[in-house]
Amino acid sequence: MLTRRRLAAPLLGLLALAAAPVGHAADAYPSKPIHVIVNGAPGSLPDLFARPIAEKMRQSMGQAVVIDNRPGAGGLLAMTNLKNSAADGYTLAIVTNAHAVWNQYLFNKLPYDPQADLQAVAPVAVIPMVLTANPGLPANSLQDLVALAKSKPGVLNYASSSVGSPPHVLFEMFKLQTGADILHVPFKSGPDALNSTIGDRTQLYLAGSALVEPQIKDGRLKALAIDTKDRLPSLPNVKTFDEQGFQGYESTVWLGIVAQTGVPKDIVQKLNREITKAVQGDDMKKLYASHGSIVYTSSVEDFAARIKADHAVWGPVIKKANISLD
Repeated sequence: MLTRRRLAAPLLGLLALAAAPVGHAADAYPSKPIHVIVNGAPGSLPDLFARPIAEKMRQSMGQAVVIDNRPGAGGLLAMTNLKNSAADGYTLAIVTNAHAVWNQYLFNKLPYDPQADLQAVAPVAVIPMVLTANPGLPANSLQDLVALAKSKPGVLNYASSSVGSPPHVLFEMFKLQTGADILHVPFKSGPDALNSTIGDRTQLYLAGSALVEPQIKDGRLKALAIDTKDRLPSLPNVKTFDEQGFQGYESTVWLGIVAQTGVPKDIVQKLNREITKAVQGDDMKKLYASHGSIVYTSSVEDFAARIKADHAVWGPVIKKANISLD
């Protein structure tokens, strides 16, 4: 009888344990500070996006959210640091589509694999890109530009902030789509490319709206198109690419937050909800607008699908244009 009682006690304990509800990883998350890796120094554009999100998350989640600035090497340093961190949701990174998509095709050898190593968490913003021209260029629409370029192959040129930059890659897509023969002139920075186009040393420049909007409004540049879904309220007379019959350019430059592959799904979903909540307030919309961007939110699944679709679109563009950063 005593033996039976001794055997029954552990058995009952095991049955009780089996019947107990199974907890989720997200229930206890976060239990320590979260780190957000930023490819840029304090005060850089990615840093300006990341810090207010971190503060909002700190307030709502009750844990410190620490910005970890890792500038250099075109984002490779930041992405390698993320890859080498534990897949527990306590290390995130703010990225652009260059880090999550383009780098795979711009570099022959990467220290990380964007498709295998990065887990989509949440998008945060898109940066409207405006195709501008020197006022002396005899073209006032995309159709005018294509016709002019085809009538003078190799004569027109466009500036970019650097090889492999968003203005460069986007303009090469435009060339491939239209068959226009327009020469690329790379510079060391956006302001250098901007000043060259204002001074008529180059004729075209595709850039973030915040950089070129003042020059468009004072007449030093004219705008031919913008890549947003709808016209920008601050530039209401500038038609979108889509309005002018050119598809595939909608909101092409984006920023988002990723984790390393392997983070539990319920933690990723919780982070998506927190980040989405952080950027949707009117204060954040105004702040992002001051940086020349538009708040962009979606589910984890839709963000992952967007990244996958971008690989299918931009991989062939970069390869056909023979753009390389090696």
